[in-house]
Amino acid sequence: MKKILIHTLILFVFTSCFGDKKSGITTNFNDTSFENKSFQTKVTLSEIPSPCSLINKNQLAELYNVADENIIIIKGNIKNKQCSFGVKISEDKFGYLTGGINFYEDKDKLADGATWIESWQIQKGVSKSAEWIPNYGKAALWIGKKRELRVKLKDYTMSLYIPGSPFNKQELAYKRDYKKIALAIVKQIDFLN
Repeated sequence: MKKILIHTLILFVFTSCFGDKKSGITTNFNDTSFENKSFQTKVTLSEIPSPCSLINKNQLAELYNVADENIIIIKGNIKNKQCSFGVKISEDKFGYLTGGINFYEDKDKLADGATWIESWQIQKGVSKSAEWIPNYGKAALWIGKKRELRVKLKDYTMSLYIPGSPFNKQELAYKRDYKKIALAIVKQIDFLN
């Protein structure tokens, strides 16, 4: 439980920096309806290929309504299961939107006896823009303010950051549905479904 409290504090600090903070005190620890109990993890963390191979350049170009050559895949660290990618939306210096995908260890049962369910309840509880997404992994959490989709699998988590910008006026004018983009991407990753 001590780890969960430390994790909560860290999440609180990070979310407060992004203006998405909410008190986790009212977290309902009896609600486990977000857990997909029928999901079976098909791939272990060590078996995941390069995360860059999971990003479809053509699909991303279509989702952002840009030419294929405006999608940049930045080869990530295969050992650390990370990949960055970008979308060029204009010729100016700040005309790139960046995103990324990474997979990291996230044990189902912590050393202090707490479970991933409690940790995820807190993650949802401290973010105003967080919502559960059904039918992906053991659980999936969309954090709108960060344009991030987290999917929990056995002993690890996938985190997908969708390219966007809260400051680029041109990008804001498109009024993109980042959640819809995230779900279109993860729908193509068969071991998350």
